[in-house]
Order: sequence, then structure tokens, then C-alpha cells
Amino acid sequence: MSLLLNVPAAEETEAKSKGALWDANLQTWYLPDINYDHIMEVDKWITDRDTAIILSDEVIIAHARHTCPHCQQSTPVIAIGSDFFYEKDMNERDELVWFELDFFTLFQQTSVISAHLFNFFRDNYPHYKQGPARSADGYYWCNHCEHCGKDIDDTLLFADPGDVFNPDNAAAAASITLRTFPFKYAPHIDADYNINDNVRLINEFAGRT
Repeated sequence: MSLLLNVPAAEETEAKSKGALWDANLQTWYLPDINYDHIMEVDKWITDRDTAIILSDEVIIAHARHTCPHCQQSTPVIAIGSDFFYEKDMNERDELVWFELDFFTLFQQTSVISAHLFNFFRDNYPHYKQGPARSADGYYWCNHCEHCGKDIDDTLLFADPGDVFNPDNAAAAASITLRTFPFKYAPHIDADYNINDNVRLINEFAGRT
């Protein structure tokens, strides 16, 4: 999972010494997966500085259906997922570091996404876009009804056991489909996630394509 970097010309030699490589086709610097042990050394060049999660370069999109709270019609809904990812957080010495987290989860309350993930949603899932946040400041990415166009808050999909992306039994989890999309460079986001038995049900029983 290679990671895009934004390296100023004056710092290219330094970036190269820390494991960054040059993509001649895209005319950009990147950190290859074999050099991820240098991720903190290249942290200042990571694009989209407001993101705290680096996804796998195989992004999972969870698909389900939900009754729109506005028009009461059934509409498709999605969620971003990943089988493993990196998260920037404080360590035991109160230092900001990137932790590698090796488990499946779905993300919610997504406030920031990287540019290539933005383009992916625009082209493939136009009903997943920014909307007013009910439980966060400003705006965040959420589903919109394909019939009436109104936003569907993530709390309706995730908050309670039995919600569409918080299934409480195997049959409910099996109604979710997980599709994997390869990316040349790992997308990054700022979002929340849960680790619970309901997420494990999705990982075990949801169909994968």
C-alpha cells in the first residue's frame, strides 16, 4: 500500500533518504509499502494533513439498503471499510505516531477524505457525499436517498444494535455485501470506527465480491 507524498523540490533529497520514491508517470513522490517503517519520518509530506487514518490500498465498500427517514422509500447505503489500516494517535510517551491496526472495521462520521477517494465516490457512488453533521461540527460524508435526495445521518445506520451497519445477528450481517476496490495509492480519511461483536459479524457473514 504505497502512500502519496507532497514533497517540495528543496526537500527531495531528504525525502529520498527516508525511503520515498518518485513516480515518473504521475510526477509525484510516494512511500512504498516496504518502507512503511519510515512513515513517521515522512509524516510532514503526507497529503491531506487533516486525516488521521490511512486505509489499505484495497478499500472495502459495504453495501446495504435502508428505509429513508424522510420519504420512507428503500434506498441503497454504503460505508467505507478496511481489513487493516494505520491510525495516527498518541503513544504511551505522549508522542504522535502511526499505529498499524490489523482488523476489519467500517468507518462512520467521516469528515475528511483524500482527493482520489473523493473522485472515486463522485464517479461510482454519487449519493455518498458531504452533508450537514448531526453529531459533529460542520459537514461530514454521508449517504443521500436516491429518491428524495435528502441526507441520511450515520447515526441511523451505525448507532444502535440492529441498525443496518451494526447488525446483531448473522442473518442481518449476511444482508450486507462487501466489495473491494484496488487503489494505486492508499486513500486516507478522518473518521470514527467501532470494534465490537457486531463488526465481527459483518466480517464473518457478509458476502464479499
